[in-house]
Amino acid sequence: MMSSRKKITPMFNDYLYEAIRRIAIEQGFTPDLFSVDFDEETCIECDGFVNFVFKAIINGDDREFVLWCKVPPNDDQRSLALFKREVFFYREILPAFYKFQAEKGISREKGEGFYSVPKCYLAHCDTEKEEPEAAIILEYDENYEKWDWDKLEPINLEHTKLLMEQLGRLHAISFAMKAQKPELFENFILKDVLVANNDLITLMKESFDRALTTMKTRFAAEQDKIQRIKEDVFRELTACSDPEKAEPYCVVSHGDCWINNLIYSHDEHNAATSVILTDWQSSRYASPFLDLGYFFFICAGAQFRKDHMDAMLQHYHNALKDLLDRLGGDTTTQFPFTALLRIVKPYRELLLDG
Repeated sequence: MMSSRKKITPMFNDYLYEAIRRIAIEQGFTPDLFSVDFDEETCIECDGFVNFVFKAIINGDDREFVLWCKVPPNDDQRSLALFKREVFFYREILPAFYKFQAEKGISREKGEGFYSVPKCYLAHCDTEKEEPEAAIILEYDENYEKWDWDKLEPINLEHTKLLMEQLGRLHAISFAMKAQKPELFENFILKDVLVANNDLITLMKESFDRALTTMKTRFAAEQDKIQRIKEDVFRELTACSDPEKAEPYCVVSHGDCWINNLIYSHDEHNAATSVILTDWQSSRYASPFLDLGYFFFICAGAQFRKDHMDAMLQHYHNALKDLLDRLGGDTTTQFPFTALLRIVKPYRELLLDG
């Protein structure tokens, strides 16, 4: 996965150094007796050019502590909007979700609930200052480097089941909080950044045009047809992201649920044991099927969808029901399996035949 991304050298400023220094002290390093190095071999420019990701290594007191750091491009407002969304997720949404689960007795240590997100030490973005302050600093997990699925290869059943469980748990929290803490949850009803920000739609249209140019010689006879449907594509994109069309079943979604944003752990026999969801810059309030359909269409092959999609939807809903019931919700009224099937129905033929 790393090899498919462009190596870069990000801008390091005083704010980033100071933030890492504070984290080092919090982790027990002796002040002024440790060093911070940035591993340029891990510096990458993420797919989509949303932000820079690199590894920071703290050395001191005869030990080493490693962090993953993310910073936005300095001069790209479109990417900055997405970066701010991810900061909001880590600063506001995720802590509220964790607190709510804890209040209900859901134990992270016992593997219960939704906790499949890297530990966040800092999430901050203030670009109004003369020297911008913007960084997301996360726990380092060696699985970031060990997990190396070819994103062009369809996902398998083993890995899909783990993701369905975590998506079910993630979405269950929204249903429970909407009913039990509506004033708090109101703050998490966020619009799709792609729809709310016209610059990002422009970026996608530019990408569409580049794709047309690339395909011009191969599909010359179909160019006019492709051009005619171009605007329809973006109208459909806006429509399928409209939460009002999926109410009352909308949830806080991941929004970009595909293989590059999933980190799996494996045992000594190389069997998948857990999954972590990363890159929350597209998180939004939307239909639960946004995460499910996106994953199935992008990451699973057509034969896999025909053979396993129905079972995986049931697996997802079972996980959702298990947690929602424990959180004090009622799946039979809030999100029965029949409601999920109705949401899936308009896209079912495309998914099975696509």
